[in-house]
Amino acid sequence: MRTVWMSVFVRAVARPARAILAILTILVAMVAAPARAAGLTYTFHEKPWGQLSDKNISTNGRVALAINTPQWRHGETEHFILHYGRNGDKIALRAEEFYAEIREFFGNRPDLLAGRKSHIFAMHVPADWQKFLKTVSMSPSVAGFTRGNEFFYFSLDEEGRFDPKSRVQTHEMTHLLFQQFFRNSPPLWLNEGVAEYFGFRKTSTSMEFRRAMSQQKRFNLDTLFAATDYPSDPKVVQAFYAEAAIIVDFLTNTPERRAVLPKFVDAMIADNNLNKAVKLYGYRDHADFESAYERYRRQF
Repeated sequence: MRTVWMSVFVRAVARPARAILAILTILVAMVAAPARAAGLTYTFHEKPWGQLSDKNISTNGRVALAINTPQWRHGETEHFILHYGRNGDKIALRAEEFYAEIREFFGNRPDLLAGRKSHIFAMHVPADWQKFLKTVSMSPSVAGFTRGNEFFYFSLDEEGRFDPKSRVQTHEMTHLLFQQFFRNSPPLWLNEGVAEYFGFRKTSTSMEFRRAMSQQKRFNLDTLFAATDYPSDPKVVQAFYAEAAIIVDFLTNTPERRAVLPKFVDAMIADNNLNKAVKLYGYRDHADFESAYERYRRQF
């Protein structure tokens, strides 16, 4: 049985826009928008709700679409159903780029959704996003979250513009695609570590990544590896994310080590035995792995 994974991205890292933006009216005509970016070819079709290939959404999805209903537009790409109020073509391009990059990051594994598509809900009106968070009992600091094959987020930056880097989308789509490339979810630290690493490294330079990670306090490794829930203190949560991301950076800092990562994730999903899984990287045991990690950690 597949695990339904829940992840959140809090505003301590990415904050929604302050500007109140105009509501867009819904378009009912289908629009085909083929595009190419960085070698990627994809097709985005805007469609009315009734013409979507998959209308099976969760209670959270129905709640989202009931908020300011006239704003919502819908569309599809090869791998996603999109629900949005504006910037559908940009969201579609970003989604398909991330799909290709994350799939390659995980070793080009087969997609386990077997023709089904994940749903992306992108809100752009701050009041609507806050109403949605309140209705689904989420903290107002949340900027995006993933549950199962659905991703909900606020799509604009602090100035009310489409976020050109979109760390929220990158981070959460990594979680979203875990559901498509792995039959279950890995331990919390590894799931968040991969998402935080990928979200930062795909939206910043190596120097920026190291600077951002070094600004966080060290997080105890024994506590990290044993965690089944997030720390209660938001500042500690950021330290948790950073430590996990640095470990993933350590595990993928050469092409050879990066190629091992999907097998490592499989091993950790299978029995969550770090002492056994690190042998895939040539370490004798957990202690040998931590010793090597501590030497690497001094760079941050």
